[in-house]
Amino acid sequence: MGSKDGYGRVATDNLTIGLFQHDTNRNQEPNLHFHAVVANVTQGPDGKWRALRNDKLWSFNTLLNSMTMAHFRMAVEKMGYEAGPVGKHGNFEAAGITRQQLMAFSSRREEVLDAVRQIGENTPKARDVAVLASRKSKEPVRDREGLLGEWKQSAEEARLDLQTIIDASEMRAAAKTIANSKAESLLQRGLAKLREFAQRIKGDPADPLIPAHVLKTDAPTIAAAQAVASAVRHLSQREAAFPREGLLKAALDFGLPTTVDRVEKQVNALVRQGALVRGKGAQSGWLASKEALQLEGAILAGVDQGRGAAAQIFERKDAVTRVQAVSAINHGITLNPGQEEAASLVLSSRDRIVAIQGVAGAGKSSVMKPVAQLLREEGKQVLGLAVQNTLVQMLERDTGIHSMTIVRFLSQWDRLLREPGNAALLHEAKSALGDHVIVLDEASMVSNEDKAKLVRLANLAEVQRLALVGDRQQLGAVDAGKPFDLVQQAGIERAIMEENLRGRDSVLRRAQAAAQAGRIDDALKALAPTTIEAKGDSAIVAAERWLSLSPAERARTSIYASGRALRSAVNDAVQQGLKANGELGQRAARLTVHSRVNATREELRYMGTYSAGMVLNVRSRDSSQKLSKGDYTVKSIDHTRKRVMLEDRKGRKHTFSPTRLRPGGSDDRFSLFERKSFRLFEGDKIRWTDNDHKRALFNADQAKIVGVDAKGVTVETSAGNELRLARGDPMLKRLDLAYALNAHMAQGLTSDRGIAVMDSRERNLSNQQTFLVTVTRLRDGLTLVADSAEKLGRAIKANSGEKSSALEVTQRLKSAAAKGTAQDKTNESAAPAKDPPELTKERVKPFEIGI
Repeated sequence: MGSKDGYGRVATDNLTIGLFQHDTNRNQEPNLHFHAVVANVTQGPDGKWRALRNDKLWSFNTLLNSMTMAHFRMAVEKMGYEAGPVGKHGNFEAAGITRQQLMAFSSRREEVLDAVRQIGENTPKARDVAVLASRKSKEPVRDREGLLGEWKQSAEEARLDLQTIIDASEMRAAAKTIANSKAESLLQRGLAKLREFAQRIKGDPADPLIPAHVLKTDAPTIAAAQAVASAVRHLSQREAAFPREGLLKAALDFGLPTTVDRVEKQVNALVRQGALVRGKGAQSGWLASKEALQLEGAILAGVDQGRGAAAQIFERKDAVTRVQAVSAINHGITLNPGQEEAASLVLSSRDRIVAIQGVAGAGKSSVMKPVAQLLREEGKQVLGLAVQNTLVQMLERDTGIHSMTIVRFLSQWDRLLREPGNAALLHEAKSALGDHVIVLDEASMVSNEDKAKLVRLANLAEVQRLALVGDRQQLGAVDAGKPFDLVQQAGIERAIMEENLRGRDSVLRRAQAAAQAGRIDDALKALAPTTIEAKGDSAIVAAERWLSLSPAERARTSIYASGRALRSAVNDAVQQGLKANGELGQRAARLTVHSRVNATREELRYMGTYSAGMVLNVRSRDSSQKLSKGDYTVKSIDHTRKRVMLEDRKGRKHTFSPTRLRPGGSDDRFSLFERKSFRLFEGDKIRWTDNDHKRALFNADQAKIVGVDAKGVTVETSAGNELRLARGDPMLKRLDLAYALNAHMAQGLTSDRGIAVMDSRERNLSNQQTFLVTVTRLRDGLTLVADSAEKLGRAIKANSGEKSSALEVTQRLKSAAAKGTAQDKTNESAAPAKDPPELTKERVKPFEIGI
């Protein structure tokens, strides 16, 4: 509401709400629900009524749904009914009622789906239109007894025995009452409840995130403790810090019998004990875990440990002279000032760990080629690291540096990282790596966990140099942290490369420079002549643009999609167009491919994550689960015994217990996939979604289908080799079409021209980092396809896309930055550290909370 001094915000802590109860839908089917109409008034501290400012209400719509469903779920469980698995935003169905029985009373949903099919576009906007276009006017119930009779008849036809469900619920409620009365003490009841929840919600009675005193409280409080512990682990895998309301929602969505007030109390308890730390300043509503703060602190401490710990390879002046000479004589180029500074840093610094901050297209790879040559001439070993195999291949091709993935490199020294005091392992590491200069490419894409291990290993092995190369404004890691940005804010010795050498078209260069500077409106203005506002399906429009090009122009033009859904839609559209034009072979290989389920390690501990038909992949043998390496089909879910029933490729039965997965573990041995039907034709362009190192098939690398027959397919790899894949080959389940790529796949790649597809409604994907990566991949031109340029601009400006830093959110980075700046050996006027990004709340469309 407005303040007494004029326009402003005053917290009132009250709403005026009118509740309207209905028990049928528009088709006169049973549907008990409430409409809550919030009046545009609120009472201020002075007793006066004023207009309501509703932006917080809109921004918390999904949290409000989760809160409502948690209360509802507790109420029905108290009555003895069993709730089924908890879905999106806390929604659930009653256990014991099949999908077919449910749909017998859901003809309204079928009407909406039919309307969507008639529109021919399955988008959020199309679904909203279908709801309005297909709904009937509300009619009063004139014969309630007759309607009840119809419902009973429909239930009988669907074989839905409601009386048996009611009787069973009453027996369960009575049994719980008797069991509670027999408990001998609060502590025993607490332990019993915790063990019960440990089985039901995959908890651990010895969980370090659950204070001991919680065991003496009531069941909802114990459940809240388990839920918050799981939510912290779930969110912390992807982000080093998170909004408080995000933690509340995640806790509720794990489906425990608890409510938001108890969850809030548990969050506050973890803050008091130091397990969670509150954010400050613009991010005062955020939280960071103690572990995240410690991990980021270890990274900065490791960089600090390496200051002055390495000998110069060349004097600075000599380094500049030598590298320019090698560049000119062997590579025919003259390094610009930024490239020269980067080369000098690697060759002459006395710090073990340094950073090269370069904008997209600055020629970071070009400078490393002569640097590597000079290092080898001085007897140094040069090793390149990158986050994925496609980037490894590019690094080797562009620089001549032998390279591997960072995961593979760290796994080779895993035992030393676990046993740093082992003298034999330490001697081995120093002997093997002591003369190495390690170059980490695309360093912004490396997580806190991997960066901490790499920095620690560099110091243990006393490597000659660890050079972190990348652009902190581009996409970050999938997992938590932004350590490349973090070490720069803390004052690591660095070189800055600001000149874009990639863009050749003047208009495109203006757009790239504006995007790099965060001037989104200017970037979109520069791209306006080549921007298409798609009136229908943007994926179809993008595919049409690409298909209309000549084969030679197609080869020079890449398609970039902002997310998985758009990428799949573009891939399908391009394939259909090529097939219709006779550019693909007639024979189809009908495959069932595996598409990864985006589940965190904590989510894999919950029964609700699994459903029949999914595939559980076991990377290596797990003796506790008695599962060997391989793929297992999920046949059924036994919620009563908390087991997932599996079948291996030979038809043998196995059981899997998610409850036995260790909470807080970092083992990625298990991963979950969904099956997707797939057709491939001769001539199709594909990419691999997994690795087969023996056959040099790498995740995200591309290939072409050159043959299809009844026995399998033949592919031509990116290296130009033909490879036969017989039916049943596991790699035929690990592929996808590659006509379009998303931003994470595109980072590090370069193309002459591009077609980018972005949708303003994809709020999380329409961000500044995705936009920057998309715009800066290209040399000669970009066609942007969007639902609305204006709306896309607003969406991009509202979301930086940045990963969070625990030290940044809690403002503990300021002292580290001051210390680092004081020790900065570059003596350059470095750009000041950016203020933490302000959390932006977005308005969304009206929402419903249905019970």
